[in-house]
Amino acid sequence: MLSLPACKTISQVQFQALEAPQVVLPSDVSRIAFVDRNQYFPSDSVMHYYSVTSVSIKDTIDHTQNMSLNCYQGFVENLSEFWSQDSIPFIRLPKKIMPDTTRHFAPLSWETVDSICIASQSDVLVVLEDIKAFNKHDIVEGDAYWAFTEVNYYGRWRIYDPLYKKFYDERLLVDSLFMETSDASFNKLVSEKLPSREQMLNDASYELGRTYVDLISPRWVDVSRDYFVSGDKRLSAALYFMNKNEFDSAINIWKSLISENDLKLAGRAAYNLAVVHEMRGDLKNAMGWIRKSIYFYQKMKNRSGEYKEIEAYALVLNSRWDNGKKIKRFFGEGE
Repeated sequence: MLSLPACKTISQVQFQALEAPQVVLPSDVSRIAFVDRNQYFPSDSVMHYYSVTSVSIKDTIDHTQNMSLNCYQGFVENLSEFWSQDSIPFIRLPKKIMPDTTRHFAPLSWETVDSICIASQSDVLVVLEDIKAFNKHDIVEGDAYWAFTEVNYYGRWRIYDPLYKKFYDERLLVDSLFMETSDASFNKLVSEKLPSREQMLNDASYELGRTYVDLISPRWVDVSRDYFVSGDKRLSAALYFMNKNEFDSAINIWKSLISENDLKLAGRAAYNLAVVHEMRGDLKNAMGWIRKSIYFYQKMKNRSGEYKEIEAYALVLNSRWDNGKKIKRFFGEGE
């Protein structure tokens, strides 16, 4: 459904568009497996410490195993609808103690990757090479006691394809979560309102998995576009049809304005035609109409300030065109 808020010079159309993933896996990849590399460095023991108002406290519980599981949950629970795989296996490799002299994450051997893929019946492996999180609480006294909680976390990722012996992605994701809470009682604040360290680390690792799966999955995004509704009563008439979702009627009105001697009016009509074709997913015609719009504006002796918006929209359409190519690669179209 469309929502078109009224505006003096412009109105707005809202629709959804499919955004391509940053990392496009080959279309013949149908099954993936999630692997926890489970490597441990002696210096990782620093992760067992957290601070409360600059006082370091050691946590006696090792949360690292739960973190990788929660990261997996964030990954699988947010996998795009466009992945047809029913379930994604979770594979935790045997814990490996690494020397601290070289904190280096060498890739898995291709023999190991092959054996994991065969055992899990997977085409590629999404490997969580490393995951870490650090948290702190700062408590400030004022009219009440305020607690500011922050957890900083990162994850190192690789995607292995044993068939072509290549990595589709290698990256380090770094982020943080933040929350604040207050209470008149210090004891109640600490005992009841401060989030537990376990919960914070679980939330951070879940978010890490969710963030990464978004990089490999197409997703629907909300798009808003302005279009012109003033300068001629026929533009206002087209708004009426847009409000009723009678887009063909609006298109016919705008097309009738293209041959007008009024270059600004023709430019606005061509721009509107670009917008409505983008909304319909017809990017080829959208780009053709925005070119015509730019042509009309460039013929004007004194270009209005809106010309910069026209040029900016042309760049947006170019980006959407490139996005469309990646979408086609994801679905294996034109291969």
